[in-house]
Amino acid sequence: MRRVLPLLSCLLCCLLLPAGAFAQTRLIWGEAEVIGLQTLKREDITSRLPFKVGAPMEEKEKEILGWCDKLRGSLKVLALKCSGAVEERTVHLVVEVIESADQSFGIRPSNAPAARARIAPEARQLLARREYRVQEMAAEGQTPSEAITPSGVIVADDPELRMFDAQLRETCFGRRADYVSIVLDPGSQERREALVLLSWTGEPETTIAAIHSRLLDPDPEIRNLTGRLILSFMSRIEDPQIAHDVAQSFVGQLQIPTHTDRTKAVLGLAQLVAAHPELRDLIADSARAPLEKLARESVLDNVGGQARALIARLRG
Repeated sequence: MRRVLPLLSCLLCCLLLPAGAFAQTRLIWGEAEVIGLQTLKREDITSRLPFKVGAPMEEKEKEILGWCDKLRGSLKVLALKCSGAVEERTVHLVVEVIESADQSFGIRPSNAPAARARIAPEARQLLARREYRVQEMAAEGQTPSEAITPSGVIVADDPELRMFDAQLRETCFGRRADYVSIVLDPGSQERREALVLLSWTGEPETTIAAIHSRLLDPDPEIRNLTGRLILSFMSRIEDPQIAHDVAQSFVGQLQIPTHTDRTKAVLGLAQLVAAHPELRDLIADSARAPLEKLARESVLDNVGGQARALIARLRG
């Protein structure tokens, strides 16, 4: 699978690279990825975008966002958001559209009680320092390589990240139930941090069983972080019932018209089918329509390409 990065992160990396490295990473425009259309046609969006497919990407971030402001003003839609993805050296502008307010997409808020637990200040500080190092590596064009220890926590190959991982394990290990309660508390301001810290609490399969429903959370970042956590620990899902439940949540997420939701869901379903062949019929029946829609409409390898590959696997 090709490496895909967020557009704004890619722009930041390019700005920080030395001149020689920048010349080697010149980007070109690819087709736009248009998501969420109901009555509008793809051409209604693409005809209003001024870039030419195959042309060098020379525009600044402000100019690109200005295109989206004009789109938003010229179309009768409820909401329109632009982001982007990079495959190899090709930039795809991602346009997410919500045409009307009568679309729920299966979003389900958590109804869990308020959490009594709080994140320890030292854990928050360690997490911030680790994230700084991750961003520093991204600016240098590096992607952290991570593995899972026998005790079920994340550990990175990078020496500095490995040091933070050891400290986070010491701080967070055994606090799984506390952090799960924070994630499930819809009123907590610490949900996002708690989701990330669950990577160092141990018992990942038990965690996934408790939080997979947040793949349908109203907060898109909670959905994104939940998907990342599950994908990180997918190899630890051994219980057939948990695998079944997670598959159903991914099928629901697959129908949410955002780029981050679709990438997490199609990859999650593909990995579940590979590891749990008994889920093949369930996923084939419940995910066929959204997968076929992605296969037809998506120009991205890690969405449309993954959807086509998964359909082929489900058909045997």
